[in-house]
Amino acid sequence: MDDDGRADLAARGIALARVAIGAGATVAPGLVSRVQFGATSPAQRITVRMLGARDLALGIGVLLAARHESPGLRGWVEAGAFADAVDAVAFLRAGHGASRRRGLTVLIAAGSAAVSVWAARTSAV
Repeated sequence: MDDDGRADLAARGIALARVAIGAGATVAPGLVSRVQFGATSPAQRITVRMLGARDLALGIGVLLAARHESPGLRGWVEAGAFADAVDAVAFLRAGHGASRRRGLTVLIAAGSAAVSVWAARTSAV
C-alpha cells in the first residue's frame, strides 16, 4: 500500500472512531463522562453530549465526503484535526495534577490531530 492509500485508510479509521465515540457521547453522556472524568454532573453531561454531536458530525462528514469522492474531503479531515488539537491543548492545560485519564486523552487527541494533518497533506484527499 502506498502513502496515499495509508493516508486514506487513516482518515477513514479516525472518522469511524469519531463516529463511534460521538454516538456514545451523544446517547450516553453520563457514562462517557464517568469514563472520561471519573465523575459526572449535569454540566458535564451537557458538555459531553455537545462534543459528542460535534465528533459525530465530523466523522460522518469525512465518511460521506470520501464515499462521494468530494473535493471537500480534505477540509473535513482538517476540521477534525483542528478539533482534536484543541481537545489535546484543553486537556493538557486543564485539571489539577497528572491523571492517567487526562494524559491518555491528550495522547490520543494529539495523535489523532497529527495523523489527520498527515493524511490531509499526503493523500489525494
